Amino acid sequence: MLEGEKQIIRLISQGDESAFRDLFDYYYPKVLTFLEYYISNEEDTRDLAQNIFAKLWAMRETLADIRSFGAYLFRLCRNGAIDYSRRHRIRISITDNYEESLSSTLDEEYLAKESRLRYQRCLDGMPERRREVFSLSREEGLSNDEISRKLRISKKTVENHINAALKELRKTVS
Repeated sequence: MLEGEKQIIRLISQGDESAFRDLFDYYYPKVLTFLEYYISNEEDTRDLAQNIFAKLWAMRETLADIRSFGAYLFRLCRNGAIDYSRRHRIRISITDNYEESLSSTLDEEYLAKESRLRYQRCLDGMPERRREVFSLSREEGLSNDEISRKLRISKKTVENHINAALKELRKTVS
């Protein structure tokens, strides 16, 4: 939840653009992450997310009356994704759990995405051989012996590369 969210929403309902910017900056990445899960077209996802915030601004005077902004925003995202799927004739499945707060759902999805990005950046930054050994082990499921034979390096070297990669990943992703 955005710190001071109730106060920010009250200010937005009075037309405070700066408060709306704070709300947008906090929730936009989360809304984008949520919509990306259902809509594969990146441009359409961004457009839909922006439309949701434009709708929020257009109805700003009524925002202060909303009990749970997170649940309300989740409903807007859900309905936007459903409308998109109807217009583009694609099937998506979204649960109707309105009680679930968008903040917690989107926080989890956003954090998972961020964690995956940190993981990938960490892998990309590793020395080539370490990355190759780790990929063969974790992504292709080869045993240390198989990797050793395939790359013509000792089994101990394979183990050292994997241990170093895991240590680096734990430090980066945690």
